[in-house]
This record gives sequence, structure tokens and C-alpha cells, in this order.
Amino acid sequence: MGMKYVNDRFYERMNGEDRNRELIQEMKREVDEFLPYFSDSPDRLSRWGHYYFCDDDGGRLIFDINSPDRHRCEVCKKVYESEILDGVWVYFYRNKAVIMALVSAFVYKATKEKKYFDYSVSVMEYYARHYKEFLLHNKENLTADSYDAMPWGCGRMMPQGLNESIVAIRFVQTIEILRDELSPEFLDLVYHNMFREMYYLLAPQATRIHNISCWNLSAIGVMGLAFRDQEMIDFAFNSEFNVRKQLETGVTKDFFWYEGSIHYNFFLLEGITYLFLFSKDYGYAFGKTGTEILQNMFVQAYNYAFDNQFLPNPNDGWPNLNLRTFSYIYHTAARAMGEDSPIGNLVKNIEASDSVRTPLPLSEPYYCKNSVCLEQLLFNIDFDYEKFTPVKQQSNNFPESNYAILRNAKWNGFMKYGLNGKSHAHPDIMNVELMYGNHRISRDLSNAGYRSRLCNEWHRKTLSHNTVCWNGMDITSVSPGECLHYDKNKVTAAARDVYEGVNYTRTIQISENTFTDDFWVKSGINGIFDYVFHLESALSLEYDLDLEDGNLGFEKNGYQHILETKRVKTKENHVVLRAGAEDVKWSIWIDLAEGHQLYLLKTLDNPVNQRRNTILLRNTGTSPHYHLKIMAEEKQ
Repeated sequence: MGMKYVNDRFYERMNGEDRNRELIQEMKREVDEFLPYFSDSPDRLSRWGHYYFCDDDGGRLIFDINSPDRHRCEVCKKVYESEILDGVWVYFYRNKAVIMALVSAFVYKATKEKKYFDYSVSVMEYYARHYKEFLLHNKENLTADSYDAMPWGCGRMMPQGLNESIVAIRFVQTIEILRDELSPEFLDLVYHNMFREMYYLLAPQATRIHNISCWNLSAIGVMGLAFRDQEMIDFAFNSEFNVRKQLETGVTKDFFWYEGSIHYNFFLLEGITYLFLFSKDYGYAFGKTGTEILQNMFVQAYNYAFDNQFLPNPNDGWPNLNLRTFSYIYHTAARAMGEDSPIGNLVKNIEASDSVRTPLPLSEPYYCKNSVCLEQLLFNIDFDYEKFTPVKQQSNNFPESNYAILRNAKWNGFMKYGLNGKSHAHPDIMNVELMYGNHRISRDLSNAGYRSRLCNEWHRKTLSHNTVCWNGMDITSVSPGECLHYDKNKVTAAARDVYEGVNYTRTIQISENTFTDDFWVKSGINGIFDYVFHLESALSLEYDLDLEDGNLGFEKNGYQHILETKRVKTKENHVVLRAGAEDVKWSIWIDLAEGHQLYLLKTLDNPVNQRRNTILLRNTGTSPHYHLKIMAEEKQ
């Protein structure tokens, strides 16, 4: 055996500190509200979580335990009724049951109150006894009556194998907390009736280098290690697309997951880090290369964050993520790697920051009052959080991942200059995000749930990003770009055939109080080139300009969602706008070269009940150059 799963000082610290005793009370309240009334049935089919978003504004629908057939939007309060959404409610209900079983085990371990042990065991026992009665089905609702006949991606309790893998790992965590007191009969039932079945379900789904395969493998490995099932362990570590191969093939040399989304980067780390921890717990050699890749992924993700701890958010994901969103994964890794490891130090840096956590809308882990995760208390309750080395992020270029980030005392500029394939990609090559101190000037919206209308009609369109759109169409390239120059204040990158025959070069640079953007298009094709720069809804915008109603002439690919189009009438060779927040003003200088027309738009945010001010600079020709400059004027 390696080390114990629960920290040696857990009981003493949970009961010896006021703050921790308060957390126990809060957790008890949550468990007592839910688990005494827990009831489920294999007759209920769960549906995909990505349906649970409002079509009008992309807000998530509220999971209300008392409202299984009426689903209200958190933003506009509209109520939806449909069989599909009732099925998503079932998915959320089961997720909650699984999480509450875990929290209840935690409460028992902290209090020794027997009822919390019983709650936890009864949920697991229910699903183990009935596991084979749940229908095999996938997120498209195709069903099957055997593992041989099932389509790829099936779950039983859950709408897809991915979610079933998450359930498997959470149940094993629960068992690990209670391990010393569980009867051999119970463990036998869970293993034969549920975990072996989950293995038959998940193994055929680990078929490529992909975030879902990583979860499937992690679940199989965690179940295998916890139950000493050599077949499962071998599958996780030695099968064709095994976990070591996923890390060695799917992670770029900059240590980011190839799908190019920070959400998927962390999501994947979550599954694999549990497998890593269980390998440590059970004395199994995870492998030197895999361990190094894993550690470097945590270090790089930290180095990639903006100074305000928000994360750049290119491609598919959820909006407004920050490092604290994912602190639970850092805590899990820190348990495996130790308090004195680089990860132990980084988790203390994250905990020491004053950032407020942005929760995840789906597959959300447990945080008490959205501030303290179970992992911190279970694993690292005895860390000395006062004692750490501050880590200051630097400017950075990640050429294999097509990212660069520039920083100085005030400015942070992020640029994404290419893609490594189409999985989870947005058509936004040369996109830029911009921060100034604690202010977000322009961020990537990421997206709402994949089945939300606005996800596909707005969030996943070129127009909703800070780049150039040609002839009202989405960028077609899914290939890498090339960094031509990089230093800590300036980056120039190029992308070829962004649209066939259209090449982009962009330079962004920062100085003490100025951000400068130069964007060159080179093409042999006449067309309409729209340079777009979005400003955050929190910023005010002022200008003294002559405006008239404008029409951009396109009706799809996001153009239909522009809320207001004003054309600027001027004979000048530049225009200055003023954007403001409570303590800073910025002047935005826009060059009006020959052939440029300036439009000021109102566009949708995420969620789309908020509005952004958008600068659109149009050029009709073949090879325009755009120049924009933002200067800070701090109030004294």
C-alpha cells in the first residue's frame, strides 16, 4: 500500500476549528434536506446536460429538486416543459444523489454520526442492486439491450459513458472514505453488480485520443486499483489507447491538451489526477513520463492564467472560468505529489488569492458555499497555507498550442493564433483577449450548452470573437498558426489559408499604458473584411461622433444577432472612443485608412441578457491593414 486516502489529521482538524465545524453544519443541512427522501427508478431515462439551457439567452435552467417537470431559466425566468428536459432533470438528480452520498460519507468521517454512514451506503447499494436494470442509452437517446449492440457513448444511470465514468470515480471515493467499516458483502455487491458492469460499458468507449476516453480509462483504473482487479488495471494502463498514451500523444509539448480549450484541459486533468492519486494510494507505478507530463500541465495552466486569476477561454467551454474554479483538481494532485511539490505550492497560491470562484454549470464538483472543496479538507487539511513561495506569472508563448500571453504591471494580452484540429474548436483564429489590472476589457465568451440555440448561432461564430470575418462567413481553417516574433511585450503571429487563399498576420504589443493591435490581411481575393473588437458589458463607452443607422448586409453566421448597427460618419483619418470603469478610463484610437468604414454595434454576451459594445471596422478590398490602440488614463 502507498499512503492513506484520508489525511491523518482530518478528524482532529475538522472538529478542532470553528470554521470547519461550521462547514460540517452546512454539509449536514444539505445532506439532511436530500438523502432521507432519496428515491429513483431504473424506469427513468436520463438525458444530456447540454440541453439544460435557455434558447432565448443561453442561461442555465435551474435544477429544482421539487420541480421535475417545469424548468426555469436562471436569467429570464422563462419556464420550459418538455420530456427531454424532464430527462435532464433526472441526470441532475442522480448527479446530486452521487455527490450527496460522497458528502454524507465525509460528514460521517468528521462526526462519527451513524446515520450519515447509512445514507451514503444506501445510495450506493440502491444503484448497485439495480444497476443492470438501467437501460443502456446514449445522449441521442438511442437504446440497446447488450454491450455488444450498444452505440458508442452509452451510459446506464447517466446519458453518456463520460458521466458514468464520473459516477464511478465518485462512488469509489465514497467507498475509500468509509473503507474500514464497509462489510465484505456490501463491497462484493458493489464490485460485481456495478463496477464490473461499468467496466464492460466503458472499455469499448476508450477508442481514441480524446478527453472522453481519458475519463473512461481513469474510471476503469480507479475501480481496478480500489478492488484489486488486474484486468481493469491492465486495461487502463496497457490497452491500445491507454492513459499513458493519452498523455504522451494528446498533450502538446507546451503541456496543454490538444483540443485547445482550458475547460477540457482541466476536465481531463480531473479524471486522470484521481487515477494518479489512486496509483499513489495503492503503490502502482503510474510511470515517470506520465507523472512529469501531469505535473507540467498543472504548472503551465497556472502560467496561462491572467494576473487576476481568470483564464483565457478559447474554444468550447464555460464562460468566466478562473483558477479557483479548478482548485479541487490542484488539491487532488497536491495530495499525490506532496505539500512541498510545485503543485503543493501552486494550490497555496490559488487559495491565497482573493478571487471568487466561478462554478461550473455541468458535472460540478462539491464546494461548500462555493468556497471550500472536499478535496482540500480530506487531503490537505494539515497544509500550512501561510507558508508558500508566491508564483508570479510571466509573459509566455506556447507555440505548440498556438497561444501567447503578454503581461506587464497592468496589461495582459492573450492571442490564439491557430488550432490543432476541429474537436471543440471555435472558428476564431487570431482571437485576442485583453485585461487591464482587475478589469476585463475583452474576453472570449466561450459558449452556453451545446444544444442551446445561441451556442451554435452566436457563441461558436467568428463574429463573436476579436478577429477578422470575411464575406460574412465563419473561418474555415482548423490548422496551427506560426509565431513569427515573441518577446515579453510583443507577439507577431501568422496563419495561412484562414479562409482558402486568405492569410492573416497580427501583432499585439503592450507598453506601460498602451495596448496596440495591428492586423494585416493578405489575399488575392476581393471581399468584405470585417475586423471586430468587442468590449465587455461592464465598461461604459462614450464618443462624440456623427452616427447613422447602418446595415452590414449579412443575415447569418451571427450577423442576425447584432442588436444595433450604427455607422460612423467622418472625414477624419482616425476616431477616438472613450471606455470607462469606476477607476480607469481608456481612450481607443482607431485608424481609418482609405476604404475603412467604422460601425459601432451592440452585440450579445454570454449569457446573452447582457450587451457588449462592439467595434467593427469594415474594408472592401483584398488586403486591408487594421490598427487599433487602447491607452489607459488612470484617475488620480
